Amino acid sequence: MAAVRASGPWRKRPATILWMLSLGQLISWGLVYYTFPLFVVPMTEDLGWSRSAMFGALSAGLLVAGLCSIPVGAWIDRGHGRKLMTGGSLGAAALLMVWSRVDTLPLFYALWIGLGVCQAVILYEPAFAVITRVYGPRYKQAILLMTFLGGLASTFGIPFAQLLIERIGWRPTLEVMAAINLGVALMHWLFVPGPGEEAIAIAAPTPRPEGTIRKGPLATAVRVPAFWGLVVAFAGYGLAFSAMSFHLIPLLDDRGVPIGVVMAIIALIGPMQVVGRVLLMAGQRHITTIQLGALVYFAFPVAMAMLAMGVSDVYGLILFAVIYGVANGLVTILRGMSVPEFIGPEGYGVVSGALTMPTNIMRAVGPIAASLAWGAFGGYTPVLWGLAGIMLVAALGFAAAAVLSRRQA
Repeated sequence: MAAVRASGPWRKRPATILWMLSLGQLISWGLVYYTFPLFVVPMTEDLGWSRSAMFGALSAGLLVAGLCSIPVGAWIDRGHGRKLMTGGSLGAAALLMVWSRVDTLPLFYALWIGLGVCQAVILYEPAFAVITRVYGPRYKQAILLMTFLGGLASTFGIPFAQLLIERIGWRPTLEVMAAINLGVALMHWLFVPGPGEEAIAIAAPTPRPEGTIRKGPLATAVRVPAFWGLVVAFAGYGLAFSAMSFHLIPLLDDRGVPIGVVMAIIALIGPMQVVGRVLLMAGQRHITTIQLGALVYFAFPVAMAMLAMGVSDVYGLILFAVIYGVANGLVTILRGMSVPEFIGPEGYGVVSGALTMPTNIMRAVGPIAASLAWGAFGGYTPVLWGLAGIMLVAALGFAAAAVLSRRQA
C-alpha cells in the first residue's frame, strides 16, 4: 500500500512519522497536561494563592481547548498539521517559561488559557487526525501503537517533574520543561506531513447521486444519528474522568486510607492503562469496535460503584485501580476508532474535533461540579453514585451510536 509522499529527507516512511508523533505525545501529555497538580502546593506556599483559584485556571484552559477542537480538526484535514503542531509545541514552551516567572493570578489564568489552545493542537485528537492521513485504512494499528506509548506519559512526566521540583524548585523545573518542549516542536516540524504531501483515504468516499449538493464533512456528520450518540458517550466520560482525576486523592483521604496506599493506587492506574492497550494490541484481530466500547462502558460504572459502596481496603482499591485504569486506557483508542467506523471516513479531523469539544468542556466542568456536589451532600458517596449514573447514560449513548451506525450502513 502506498504511503504519503515525503517532501523532505526526514519524512520518508510512515513508521518514522508514527514513532516521532508517539514520542511527542509521551512528552506533551507527560509534561504539559499531567504535571499541573505537582505545582499547586509549592505555588500555594510561595504565592499564597488558594487551590480552588489555581484549579480554576486549569478548568479555563480545558474549556478553551474544547472550543478550539473543531477549527483545529478542520485545519488538519486541509493538511496544516505540521504548522499547527509545531506552533502548539513552541507556544507551550513559551508559556511554560512565562509560568516560571508568574507572580499574579490574572497572568496565571491568561497563560493557562494559552496552554489550553496549545493542548488543542498537540494532544491525541490532532495527532490521530495526522496519523489517519498517513496510514489510511491501517489507521487502527497506528493509533494502537501511539496510545501505547502515550499511556506511559504520566509514568514518565509526574516522577520526572516531581524529582526536579524537589531538587531545583518549581520555577527552574518549568524552565526545563519549556526547553524539552522546544525539542518536541522540532520533531513536529521535521516529521509531521505538510500540505504538499498526499493523504491516504481511510476508505473510498461515499458515492452521491448526480445533482446532489455536496455538504462539508461536519455538516454531513451532524446529520448522522450515531454522531449524537458518540457526543453523549464521550462527553459523559469526560466529566466523570476529570472529576475522578482531581478528587480521587481527597476522597481516599476522607476515608482514612493511609497516604502511602493512596499514592500506590494512583501510581497503579497509569500502568494499567498501558496493560489494557497491550492486551488490545495482542487481541485486536478478535475484537470489534462495538465489543471494545461495550467493555469500556461496562467497566467504568462498575469501578465507580465500587468506590460508592465504600471500598477502602487495599485489595479492593487495587481491583478498582485495575478496572478503572484498563478502561481509561482503552477509551482513548475507542475515540480514535469509532469516528470513521460509526460516522464515516471523510473529514476525520473536523468530525473528531466536533466530538472533542463537548468532551473537553465536560472535563472542565467535572472538578467544579464534583466539588459543588460534595459540598451540597456533605460527602463523596452521592458524588460517586452520580458519576456511576452519568457513565451509564454515556454507555447508553455509545450503544445507540453502535445500533444507529449499523442501520445507517
